[in-house]
Amino acid sequence: MLGAAATLELIGGALLVVGLFTRPVAFVMSGLMACAYFIAHAPRSFWPTSNGGDAAILFCFLFLYFVFAGPGPWSLDARKR
Repeated sequence: MLGAAATLELIGGALLVVGLFTRPVAFVMSGLMACAYFIAHAPRSFWPTSNGGDAAILFCFLFLYFVFAGPGPWSLDARKR
């Protein structure tokens, strides 16, 4: 499970940096961060600042924003259009 998460983060992060397949990749990455929070951080405490999961929640909602906002004008997705 750890290797799959690492692979998703490596490949998904690279795809988001160049802006290729932004919406589906951001959706998968948002789900990955939500699972990471609920598996690793939530059992420790309810509050994210107490359990160290504030970065996981931040990235989860940031990736969810990318799902709805889409790629920027300099992305490879914009060049394909």
